[in-house]
Amino acid sequence: MPRLIAVVTDLRNGLFLAALMLSPHLAVAVTPSASPTTIPPATQIVDSHLDVWTVSGGKVYQNGQLTPSGGVILLLYAAGIVYQENIHHNWWLWRNGVWVATPAPLVMPSTQAPTQLELDQADVDVANWLTSNKGYLGYRYSSLAHLNNQNVHSLIQICSFDIGEKRSFPGAPLVYQGVLYTTTAFGVFAIDAATCQKRWSYAHTPDANTASRSNKGPAIANGRLFRGTPDGHLIALDAANGALLWDRPLVNAAVGEYLTAVPLVSNDMVFIGKAGGELGIRGEVMALRATDGSVIWSFHTIPGSGETGSETWENPGSFEHGGGATWTSYSLDAAAGLLLLPVGNPGPDFADEVRPGTNLFTNSIVALDALTGQLKWWHQLVGPDFHDWDTSVVAAFDTADGSHLVAGAGKDGYLHVVNRATGQLRFKAPIVSRYENGTTLIPTTSYLRFCPVAAAQWNGPAFSPASGLLYMNGIDWCGSAIKGPTPTYQPGKSYLGWATPTGFAKLDPIQQAFGLINAFDPGNGRLMWSYRVPTPLVAGLIATAGNVVITGDITGNLLILDAKTGVLLYRDNLNFGALDGGLITYEVNGKQFIAAAAGDNSPTYQVTGENTIVVLGLKP
Repeated sequence: MPRLIAVVTDLRNGLFLAALMLSPHLAVAVTPSASPTTIPPATQIVDSHLDVWTVSGGKVYQNGQLTPSGGVILLLYAAGIVYQENIHHNWWLWRNGVWVATPAPLVMPSTQAPTQLELDQADVDVANWLTSNKGYLGYRYSSLAHLNNQNVHSLIQICSFDIGEKRSFPGAPLVYQGVLYTTTAFGVFAIDAATCQKRWSYAHTPDANTASRSNKGPAIANGRLFRGTPDGHLIALDAANGALLWDRPLVNAAVGEYLTAVPLVSNDMVFIGKAGGELGIRGEVMALRATDGSVIWSFHTIPGSGETGSETWENPGSFEHGGGATWTSYSLDAAAGLLLLPVGNPGPDFADEVRPGTNLFTNSIVALDALTGQLKWWHQLVGPDFHDWDTSVVAAFDTADGSHLVAGAGKDGYLHVVNRATGQLRFKAPIVSRYENGTTLIPTTSYLRFCPVAAAQWNGPAFSPASGLLYMNGIDWCGSAIKGPTPTYQPGKSYLGWATPTGFAKLDPIQQAFGLINAFDPGNGRLMWSYRVPTPLVAGLIATAGNVVITGDITGNLLILDAKTGVLLYRDNLNFGALDGGLITYEVNGKQFIAAAAGDNSPTYQVTGENTIVVLGLKP
């Protein structure tokens, strides 16, 4: 009698691809396919001996008879991909298209929420904020209207949670069923979203090599909380209690690769890409199995020889250290199956003589088939680039006229809106007021002043179906640079090309920098209004059905404007330091709250603080 049944299913096609009867002494690789998912109850499978096998109630029946407990398998619940063989106590996992034996079982989360259905509805969910930009499309709009343009004066601080760290704090919090999740460089924290009481925390112990000291936030799905780490690990925690489920070393921190982007999770696939564009990496985005972190597919954002876009790297071999990091957040058009990526600068950042050409897919919005990683289209915002003008943000949204669009922006100071099916440009609009020497080559004998140097960082646009407007913050700042010697690549070292003290631009005094909150007509890019803030704007944006737009500045002010007119309605300093991270809104027990990541520490913006989550709400 056979000892093990391996069943491969492909639910995209609704077909069983194989049913193999295996000896307990063999580890057999089956035909690669989509990873198996749960076998439907009472499914009958006929093997090569014409025996009929039925899976029902977590047990296996042969010709209608329950198989004996000794010497056969039992199907265990783990999204349908974990099987146990009773004889030799092996667990069989589906990894990279084959079955492999492992002595240890998967550790399963204690809950299975939020479900895929909840994630699919996250963009319009009232109570929760389930991705860094609320939902898969990522247009950062909430239909909550308890707080509105008539009662913003009643907003008060409800509570705060001191993280206990003084580090970079740019991340985007999440909220699910009244629990708020946030991350630091190595920490993860879960608190009550209405009272700020701590639920649990987790600390990652880093390896010897760490290429960064920041994190842009976690992702949540099916009971698991996911995050990347500065030493290149992707980890999954039990969202209910913070217990470690798995820890996968994914990229090589010794050569400058690290994971700081917010993961995105859909249908048991986790999407995340390499950061390290200033360290001579070759960018790559990966899809991994949520149950164990095994790689399903990968896509190099810098094409190799013979691949689409390789002709834009005219110096043979320059692609090997060509940059193209993805270090912020992603969007997903689930209906079309499109994963939307903002891809960063080429490398070396400023020595374009090393890499003549337009250097695809750097500084681009890139659309991939989410299931396979196949390239579908791209739109390059800047190319060639010798200013480090990353494309840093992307969001998808649908307008009242039925247009399906994508908005992307970066450090070059323009908002690009393109067709979501083709990548064709609809319009390009300025988000800052100063553009100077943007195409002038950086000299080797004296400093050249140019603008902008920052423009859009890691927080992207918001779109309001209520006002019909698209909102985008801009940082208006200039700097100067002088060209240095052509850099030589060294693993894990800066790969830049300017001779300034830091290797980057020598920034104008920060007192000369300011921010702009811009509102555009999404059909044609016409500027409808703009509000100037005397300091840079790095924090997230929220648009709501209460006819307000919410953001924050680096001095710690929470700002609320009328969504239709741009009139300032509310300004209050939260007194917890710079607001450089995520801003979100959600509902608990029928009440609307706002949460802000405050207390960022940044030498660029010259701010220090105690990392703190601040929660606000309306007076009772």
